[in-house]
Amino acid sequence: MKKFIGCLLTCSVIGVGGCAVGPDYQRAGSLSDILGLSDDVADAYVSTAPNSIAEPMQTMSRWWERLDDPMLGPLVEEMLSKNYTLAAASARVMQSQAQLESAFGSRLPSVSVSPSGTRAFTTDTSGDRQYANAFSASGTVSWQVDLFGKLQRSQGAAAAQLNTSIASQEGLVQSMIAQVVRSRVAIAILNERLKVAQTIAQSRKLTLDSVERRYRSGAGETGAADVHNARQNYASAQADIPDLKSSLAVATHALDVLLARVPGTTSTQLDSFPLVPPPLDVPTKLPADLLERRPDVREAEFALIEATETVGVRIADMLPNLTLSGNLSSDTANLSDLFSVETLAGSIVAQLTQTLFDGGVKWSAVDVSRAQVDEKAADYAQAILEALQDVEDALVSETYSAQRVAHLRTGVDAVRLSEGISNSRYINGLGTFQSLLDVQRQRQQSEQTLLLEQQDQWNARIDLMLALGGDWHQTPNQPEENNATTHATADSALTQEDKQ
Repeated sequence: MKKFIGCLLTCSVIGVGGCAVGPDYQRAGSLSDILGLSDDVADAYVSTAPNSIAEPMQTMSRWWERLDDPMLGPLVEEMLSKNYTLAAASARVMQSQAQLESAFGSRLPSVSVSPSGTRAFTTDTSGDRQYANAFSASGTVSWQVDLFGKLQRSQGAAAAQLNTSIASQEGLVQSMIAQVVRSRVAIAILNERLKVAQTIAQSRKLTLDSVERRYRSGAGETGAADVHNARQNYASAQADIPDLKSSLAVATHALDVLLARVPGTTSTQLDSFPLVPPPLDVPTKLPADLLERRPDVREAEFALIEATETVGVRIADMLPNLTLSGNLSSDTANLSDLFSVETLAGSIVAQLTQTLFDGGVKWSAVDVSRAQVDEKAADYAQAILEALQDVEDALVSETYSAQRVAHLRTGVDAVRLSEGISNSRYINGLGTFQSLLDVQRQRQQSEQTLLLEQQDQWNARIDLMLALGGDWHQTPNQPEENNATTHATADSALTQEDKQ
């Protein structure tokens, strides 16, 4: 009967271990709940409410492969495999993974064994030695019963921390990929600007030769001032070339560092790059799960989950802690009798500890944790708002930059025609050198402005990719092995019983 009662009490204690105090994180069902907006305002932006986070670490969209540049793929893959900043981020994820494993291990019993053996001798008066052997072995089992879910909550907080670090790592990956694309764009644009500057310098050299010939021939409308102006115009065009070459070298050095190469390894003459991004085909009404792919939004939510779990940890700190421990030992002179029933001795201890007075320290810790939940909830809502703003800003920049490029291209075509006409009139003695000089300067400024605006258009496209967490096209379902993300590893440490 006593054994039955003891077993019943043990089962009751173990059953109570599944009871966790503190709040459970409940994700809001819609943007209107998170941001405090009316449903019609929220629905005006997205077509569906945010989905439940079943797999926060989705397979990353390979958005750079839709940019019509075959060189980007190898560059991105090299950066992902060699960049030291990403290697440091991976190490931080491994640290969080180890902390989760430690939190999981703290919920399991701790077992230790201490075997020992000695051989001693004594010497009698006749000088004879007497030998004696002694063998002992002891084992201890200690288990902290999770009465109020403190360890369970700690494990949940560690899992949220792991997913926070994963989201942070993915955000860094996306940012580094964007830097590779921006470097590629900058190098391509600088190469084009250098070609334009060299062409303009050659054109102004021809103009200088023409002005000098007219001056030497005694043409009345050409004076010494015209020669000096032509030389200054040519020298100014030549001065732009070293500056552009310097900027081009600096841009390639930045790309080398991204690729973990020694600066100066990459040639400044990369293969051709499309100066204008592919046509924009983003839908007018974006599904909300595109924003959920943004690492910073997921990171903010996981931080909120971690803070919520921590509240339960702090509440459980105020409640009793129960530790069960058992000891089994054996001492014998013969090794063969070490584990015989006659030599065994053991004990079972149940220790219950409860803080009676601490001056309100633990209550204050609970208040701090609850305030941190409010803080992280506000950060999460702010992250969503900023994500929406990033999308809107990028769409506006993309649209108006494309319009500006179209107008600038029209202007460049017009000024090129005007320069040809002015040059022909000057050669034939029908136009002044000052008018030709003004047109040449307008052409230089127009062509450089057009190329810079094309770079801005590319940057707007990259900003849009980042704002949407990669791309607006849905990623096709990946093979099963590709979906086994680190988040699944984190969830595997939480048993089904823990989640109930």
